[in-house]
Amino acid sequence: MATAENAELVFVPLGGVGEIGMNFALYGYGPANAREWIVVDVGVTFPDASLPGVDLVLPDTRFIEENIANLRGIVITHAHEDHYGALLDTWPKLKAPVWMTPFGAGLLEAKRQGEQGPPKIPVTIYRAGEKFS
Repeated sequence: MATAENAELVFVPLGGVGEIGMNFALYGYGPANAREWIVVDVGVTFPDASLPGVDLVLPDTRFIEENIANLRGIVITHAHEDHYGALLDTWPKLKAPVWMTPFGAGLLEAKRQGEQGPPKIPVTIYRAGEKFS
């Protein structure tokens, strides 16, 4: 466990900063050599004309994959594609607990049923005002 003397709170945006879409943020707490992480949102972005033939752009998850032992969970803030749209593609690599609102979880399940061979992602529901850990 981190102490106040050696602990840092860090924010690492892997998408969604300075752009519209592909929201994927990491929040880490602890000393640099033992930092624990949570992911907030796992979104996609829609390409412009400079990427012909590309339907979706997914976030680059290599950093958190390299630190997977210290990933504590994924929190999805709301059910817009730029906040949860990459979850079906990235969860098999991350396999961390997922928290979503009831509406978001319902949309994720509907999206999952429309895909071929999608992962079944266990989701913990949180409601407005609830604390969760």
